[in-house]
Amino acid sequence: MRGSAALVLDAISAPVAITDVLLDAALAARADCVWIEPVACAEDRYLISIERAGAVLATATLEAGLGAAVIARLAYIAGVDVGATRAATGTTRLRAVDGGEERELVFTLRPGTELRAEAMFVARGPAAAITSSSHAELGDGTVVDHYRVLVHLGAGGMGAVYLVEHATLARRYALKVLHGSVLERDASSVDRFLREARAAARIRHPHIVDVFDFGYLADGRPYFVMELLDATSVSDLVARGALPIAQAVAVARQLAEALAVAHEAGVIHADVSASNVLVSSHEDGVMTKLVDFGLAELRGARAAPSDTDVVFGTPCYIAPELIRGAPADERSDQYSYGALLFEMLAGTTPFYSDDVRELCMMHMKAPPPAATSPHGPLPEELVKLVERCLAKSPAARFPNMRALLVELDGIARTVGRRGWRRWLS
Repeated sequence: MRGSAALVLDAISAPVAITDVLLDAALAARADCVWIEPVACAEDRYLISIERAGAVLATATLEAGLGAAVIARLAYIAGVDVGATRAATGTTRLRAVDGGEERELVFTLRPGTELRAEAMFVARGPAAAITSSSHAELGDGTVVDHYRVLVHLGAGGMGAVYLVEHATLARRYALKVLHGSVLERDASSVDRFLREARAAARIRHPHIVDVFDFGYLADGRPYFVMELLDATSVSDLVARGALPIAQAVAVARQLAEALAVAHEAGVIHADVSASNVLVSSHEDGVMTKLVDFGLAELRGARAAPSDTDVVFGTPCYIAPELIRGAPADERSDQYSYGALLFEMLAGTTPFYSDDVRELCMMHMKAPPPAATSPHGPLPEELVKLVERCLAKSPAARFPNMRALLVELDGIARTVGRRGWRRWLS
């Protein structure tokens, strides 16, 4: 199955045999990912794509029923319930028949009207004992695989970010490493972190940060490498005051596009906040980037409200249903989006308290204030859009981000016309 030509495997009738051939081919080719998903515009076919470092090594097509059966077989091998109603991940260790390097299979099942799956192959040494002391900084000059650490850029509750340079290409990137304390609380967070980092990498959208590489440090902590952005967080922008209305709408529209594409790929951000949205100047106005996919999943939406380090990394944006213990989904992302849009317009979040429990009660019980702006009156449609995003009941919000975008497009045109009129007065 190596090479770039498409292969048709329908002649192999047994899903077990197909799965064995697929896994052995991927291991022998040192692939890092295999995708199995329905073929666009061909409901009766599934496509298998074997990739390494973003390049397609081989493809294959299967009859739809056989493709679903292969996914089920992989789920069985990785210990994933094929009947799961949400994305589920399992792992196992594999070795090619030629006795090559043992690699860890991280299999993710994405349920829906049609099954989709991804299998990641990660080289990993013996499991390391990860402790809270494992989040010591990487020193300048430390070599992590192909990357040399230049300087520590910053850290948050979940991980640390470093400026790194590729040893061969001499290109600079940002490398993010999870804290050992996170992994100590939840060992399965390793798999979720890599799964979501890989999913974000595959989305490949202009308004989502590019993820290029991932792996493990010697002490067992996972890391990923992403594009280095010359940008300012919305948090820093709002610290200077509310954004001009047209700029806030432009950022909101680009962010909505990013979330719509992510949701359609089965990826929930779960931590849409001012610190996770970066903005830079662009020839067309602004360029918005959504960052930190995957880290939010590690916050554990079912944790107790008192566990502020896990659940409430950015409590001003958390949806009421997450506080009650529901899992993060598209509409909880929408609530956080609404809180962020309110903040960009007004200069402050809709709810704020130094007491986390009081803030949680506000999210669950207090009606949100109407959005305003110090830069002038807001279009009524924009005020209503923010209000709908901040509805206490998920069912009262927009059905999806695409529906929200339709509304926002009309608002953007209105704001744009108002912007031109000032030059005519």
